[in-house]
Formats: sequence, structure tokens, C-alpha cells
Amino acid sequence: MPRLSVTLISTFLLLPLLPAQRGDRGGRGEAPKLAHFTYEEGVLKSDKVRTGEAGYGIYLPKGYADEANKDTKYPSIVWLHGFGGPDEFQNDGGATVLDALRGQDKIPPLVMIVFRGPGRRTTYMNGEAAGDVEDLITGALVEQVAQKYRVSTKRKHRAVMGVSAGGFGALKIAMRHPEVFGTVAVHSAAILPADPADLAGSNEQMVQRMLRGGLAQELGDPIDKAKWQAHMPMALAASKKPEELKGLHVYFDAGTEDRYGFCEPNEALDKALTENGHKHLFRKVEEGGHAWSSPSMKECLAVSLQFVGAAFLGKDPIEAVAPKAKAEPADVKKDEKKGGEEPKKGDAKQDEDGGQVVFDDASLRDAHEAVFVSAESFAAGLTDLPGIAR
Repeated sequence: MPRLSVTLISTFLLLPLLPAQRGDRGGRGEAPKLAHFTYEEGVLKSDKVRTGEAGYGIYLPKGYADEANKDTKYPSIVWLHGFGGPDEFQNDGGATVLDALRGQDKIPPLVMIVFRGPGRRTTYMNGEAAGDVEDLITGALVEQVAQKYRVSTKRKHRAVMGVSAGGFGALKIAMRHPEVFGTVAVHSAAILPADPADLAGSNEQMVQRMLRGGLAQELGDPIDKAKWQAHMPMALAASKKPEELKGLHVYFDAGTEDRYGFCEPNEALDKALTENGHKHLFRKVEEGGHAWSSPSMKECLAVSLQFVGAAFLGKDPIEAVAPKAKAEPADVKKDEKKGGEEPKKGDAKQDEDGGQVVFDDASLRDAHEAVFVSAESFAAGLTDLPGIAR
């Protein structure tokens, strides 16, 4: 596991302990005009909130309010944002990608829930200054949404997704609560070391600052190795037995040009999951950047949403996505490639364990349509999926 900088580690742990600053990126803008979803917002009532207000933005599929669909219960996705805030999904193109995929029948009808934590920023831990965020998500959020909206309460019809810090949160929450979420898909996840001793030499004063605001209860003071490992995806990948995560579909990707250096930690997570027998799909995006700043983020989101959609339809999402992701660009003929040649830049590659697919960023933009699961397969699956189709 590569050693990450003190600045990066301290920023990740300190930000949720600080008050929100005005002028942060990701401020709420005008809601996008969507053809296949309607958008509304809600507030969460919970004793897990200490300061501020927790809530969510929710995208309901077209036809949700129709009398003909009054008995339909839909699968749902919980989206966890990064430090840019929850409005990045709306402002930076996530909602547009979601709408386009549904319009092309490349994902089934579903409900997207964008979580809004009680603080501006969160690392999705209990013990944060604003509240117990992990408990808020696995408890009040899923429960109150299910009470108000027609969403399936079955684990296999519920997914959690996220980006950057939200990617960390989604992975660790899914791995800690596999009874709640059946699928997890993340981008540019902030993967930290499994061992707190690898925190790049943080001194005692820095550790004390990190633990301010209540995190000591979750991580120990000083940091307790066992408590730390109970929250870190790298450690969970090693400690969880395959049967403990049975049925949990896992997807994650990272760009080689991630400005925070999270590509290598994600590769290490891929290795740890593989070595411990956990089925998953990791995609390393050549020339891809970090989160919404990456030119490939929208295309990666299109892939991950289809991964989730395939899982909702009862399909093996890796088989549904990975084979198409490995397809050669249209201008490369199979008979022109000789056996044993190294793949050209832009070709997709898969590692020996079958867990990783590597893309050139430019080829991903050009060929991402080939990754989509066919509309026909989704339509056929919808008619057979209990709890989604009538």
C-alpha cells in the first residue's frame, strides 16, 4: 500500500470536523431539466443529527405517479458525495447521465437518492461533529425514504454509490452492512491504509487534531489499530470472509492521473479483494483524473450505473459489463491483430484474475457505448423481476 501524504490524510479526517465555508465548489444550482425523472427534496428527522440538517435529493422515474404504477416498487441507489458537496451530482452532469441512460433503456426504472449530510463535508463516520453519519444512512435515510416512497426494501434492490470521500464511505458502509446494500459502485474512492502505522509519520499533535470532534470513539485516542481497521475498505477486504460479503456486487474505478494519488491505493484494494476471494470489478482508467474533474467521469458513471442496473435485474453485473468493456475499438479488426502482441493504447486489458479492466481515457469516451448492456436485455429482465415490474 503506497504511503499517502500527511496533508492528504489530515485533510480527509479534519474536514468533516470543521464548519462549512462559504463559496465552496458544488453549491446548489438550478435543477437540470430531465425528461425521464422528476426531482424533489426531503428532510431527515433523526437523533443521529447533532447540528445542522440532514436530508436528500431524490430522482423519481418517469411514470412514478401514474395510476398504472401505483403498486410498483422500484430499486433505489443512495449516492454519497465527495468534499465538493451533494450538488455536484446535479451540477456536474450526474443527473444528465442518469436521465440519458434511462431514456435509452440502458438502466431499468429506478430511484436515485442523493444524500445530504448534516455537515457540509463528511467522511461518513459516526462521531463526526454534525452527527453519526454512517448510522444516519443505514437507518433513518433508507427507512424514511421507504416510508415515503415506493422503493423496494429488499437488499438486492438497494445500492450505494459514491465518489472520492463518498466512494470511501460507500465501500466501507456496504462492506460493514452487506445486509442493507446488495451493490456498491464507486469512483476515485479515497482509500486509506489498512494499518494506521502507515499514515506517513503523523505526529501525536496531528493525531489529536484528527480525533477532535468525537471520532475518538470510533477510531480510538490514540488511534487504535483494530478500530481503524473496522472502517477501512483495505482492512475489511482482508478481514471479511467471502461468505460474509456473499451476494455483494462490487465495482470501483480510478484514474491514473488522479491528482490526490488514489489510483495506487485503489489498485491495492483490487489486489486485496482478489487475494481474499471477493468477486468484484475494478477499472483502471488511463489518463483519467479525480472524481468530477476527470474528463472520463461521466463515461465511468455510465458504466457503473449499468453495473448497478444489471444487478437490479438479477444479472451478474460483471458479466454484463466487463465483456463489452473489453471489446476492441470499432476500427480495429481482429484478423489484423497477431497473437502475443501487446495491446495498443486505447485497447482494454484485463488482468490475470479477471478483476481489472484498463482503459485509455480517450478510447473510453469514443467507445463507451459498447459497454452498455443492451436495451433488449433490460426490457426482458424487467418483466421477470419481482418487486420492480408488476
